[in-house]
Amino acid sequence: MGQPDSRAYSQMGGDPGYDEPYSNEAAYPERREPRGPALDVGKFLGSVAATALVAAIAGWLIAWVVDAAFGRFGHQWANGGNTPTMYAVYGAVAAILAGLLWYLLLVGTANPQQFFSWTVGLLIIAAVALPLLVTVPFLDGLAAAIVHLFIGLPILALTGAFSATLRR
Repeated sequence: MGQPDSRAYSQMGGDPGYDEPYSNEAAYPERREPRGPALDVGKFLGSVAATALVAAIAGWLIAWVVDAAFGRFGHQWANGGNTPTMYAVYGAVAAILAGLLWYLLLVGTANPQQFFSWTVGLLIIAAVALPLLVTVPFLDGLAAAIVHLFIGLPILALTGAFSATLRR
């Protein structure tokens, strides 16, 4: 009692059981992996720009508050002639450089997030410690250290957060 030949299940006589257009696997080219790091460039640039905006606002706002607090007590803040607008520019530039650093670490290291966190964390510590060590009126140095901290922390937090979401 033999089974009837079925086109779908036939393996008898070497018949592949497929129509001719479907049997040629060479007609479908192999899919190539994209070159370079697996990164959505549009989201990356947008995230760096948004981080620069946040750092600029944070730098401007905290410098303005510190300047206003010093002015309230009749003391001139010895900040090297920097205005709150200059601190906003510093924050934006620092965020753009942080985005560049993250990209270079993505291309050149096995674990870019770990290296980025350590590098930026150490730079923030240096930016906070330096005014404390070199500014003669300690209160002015403390104010500058606070401004630097408020610029650096959003850059560290936001770049670390968006870097995990940018892979293709």
